[in-house]
Amino acid sequence: MADGKRRNAKRRELPLKHKLVVIFTIAMAVIVAALWIVYALAAKPMYGALKISYAKDAARSVAENIDSVYLENLVDELSASENLCILLSDETGEDLYSSEVHGNRICMLHSIAAEDKIEYLETTAAAGGEYDEESLMSEDGSTLPDSGLQGDVPDVTDEYDTHMVFRTADSEAYGRILIGVETVTTPPVTVKYTLLIVIVSLTVAFLALGIAGSFILGKSIADPLVKLAGTATEIARGEESPDFSAHGYKEVNELRESLAMAAKEVGETEHYRRELIANVSHDLRTPLTLIKGYAELMRDIPSEAKEENFNVIIDEATRLTGLVTDMLELSRTQEGGQKMRFDIFDIVKTLSALIERHGKLIEHLGYRLEFEHEDRALVYADEQRIVQVVYNLINNAVNYSGEDKVVSIRQYTRQGNVRIEVTDHGEGVDVGILPHIWDRYFKSNKSHRRATVGTGLGLSIVKSVMEKHPGGVYGVISEKGKGSTFYIELPKYRK
Repeated sequence: MADGKRRNAKRRELPLKHKLVVIFTIAMAVIVAALWIVYALAAKPMYGALKISYAKDAARSVAENIDSVYLENLVDELSASENLCILLSDETGEDLYSSEVHGNRICMLHSIAAEDKIEYLETTAAAGGEYDEESLMSEDGSTLPDSGLQGDVPDVTDEYDTHMVFRTADSEAYGRILIGVETVTTPPVTVKYTLLIVIVSLTVAFLALGIAGSFILGKSIADPLVKLAGTATEIARGEESPDFSAHGYKEVNELRESLAMAAKEVGETEHYRRELIANVSHDLRTPLTLIKGYAELMRDIPSEAKEENFNVIIDEATRLTGLVTDMLELSRTQEGGQKMRFDIFDIVKTLSALIERHGKLIEHLGYRLEFEHEDRALVYADEQRIVQVVYNLINNAVNYSGEDKVVSIRQYTRQGNVRIEVTDHGEGVDVGILPHIWDRYFKSNKSHRRATVGTGLGLSIVKSVMEKHPGGVYGVISEKGKGSTFYIELPKYRK
């Protein structure tokens, strides 16, 4: 049932390209809606605020030039440019100069009685020289009849809001003067239609841009990802030549490179896995064949039940046990299944005991272990695992030692680290494969031979154990025909 739900959920998921189209379309729709809201709610107040601001600027400009010979020209220009009514009157309420707007609108400013003008002058002076009148609803100023007109007659409003601004100025010729400026704060029909056309045009443009942009962006973003998803599927299926042609922005290129690296690692791992199976099969088959052969020999010929034949069976069984143990150990170490137990110990004492035991074990085969060391060296590490590491390095050196069958172990302090070197005098390691000898499943191109001691998985275990020790170092120095020196380093413990 859970699988069925997951499949249904997967079918309901939209492709990235479609999601981008939906997201961009919604974003453009929100922007368009915001534009219409601003137009509906803020267009008229903003228009009125601008008109009032211009009326105040006009009144201030007239006051600053009250005694200029070009005052009348200034008043006419200001009136014509922004459709303003401007009136100048003296302290008695008598008009000095006025400029009416063009058209049929009757300015309320010019219908103010003389006594009211005197009152406005006093109120403006008391207010600090500037005074605003509340918005007024003008009377019907239209001269068009209700009917009888033919053709397409534009809409003409007969009601509009007005605002009056008053300011005082001191004239050398007339004394204190009242300057009145009246403006219409209701947008005219042409302004309304202009804004409407702009909003409609922006709406169409934003929606078209959103849809087109989402398709273009969706194609540039989604197509490379879809292609790389197919590449990942090809890698999972184990195809030898996955398609890495997808390219685009930085993240896609980085993902492509990561997938290419993963494909390479998967290919190498598969190659090493096949080699491991072949090698392990070889190592298992040989002792099993010997065990079976000697057992059948002693069964068929009772007189062959000798001690040396029993020893062969025991040795081969021991080899099988060691091989299986090392394989399990390597798997647990690399997968983190076995925890490290760190403690402080004298690595010289530990290694001396190991080499003494191991030397006696291989002495009958003609091998000799030489150990050069300091008197004492403390380290903080997992003692059992370090013993296993050195044991594997010694076994590796024994397997590839030269004709002298001498393996040299040296311990000394190097730059604050305890260094342990295991040297053989064999053929050495090819430079081309040095970086790979520690890898899991790796085997050199030489024909695989059965180890004299150990199982052949030692170096992989060395790598896994040393990487789990803080400050742990491992490596190899080798020269063709002059043997190899494998080494490990651990930080020296200081009290």
